[in-house]
Amino acid sequence: MNPGMSFSPNKRLLSLASITLVLVLGGFSKINSSDPEMEAVLAAAQFYLDGHATGDPTIMSQAFHESARLQFLRNGEYSERSVQAYLGGMGGSPADNEGQRSRRVSSVDITGNSAVVKIELDYPGAFITDYMQMLKFGDEWKIVNKIFHVEMD
Repeated sequence: MNPGMSFSPNKRLLSLASITLVLVLGGFSKINSSDPEMEAVLAAAQFYLDGHATGDPTIMSQAFHESARLQFLRNGEYSERSVQAYLGGMGGSPADNEGQRSRRVSSVDITGNSAVVKIELDYPGAFITDYMQMLKFGDEWKIVNKIFHVEMD
């Protein structure tokens, strides 16, 4: 764990347990919370969720591989950003309306050393769907590519 993280280990475990419980109760038959690979993928996803909640790029960076890309459509045109540019745009503190925001992992699909994680972010004024492509490096899963769609309210 990064020594600069603002979460205690107990709070981190509670967050991971909460995400696992949501997935299990949500009826995702392919999710086996006792599967070590699933737990490792969810741990990487949790860094991403915690980074959003705190606005802290040091937490968020733990989810991504250093060469990761973000790809999206802006005004119907293809755009992409490096993970460094993405992290550089983070404010370093929670959003003013953080109490009105919710996030969840809605599905996980793992095959060997590859995974796809779907994350939903429900914010005032916008619903964002992220698709994270992950690869396993040693014992650690990292996001290597993120595509997303934003629906404005």
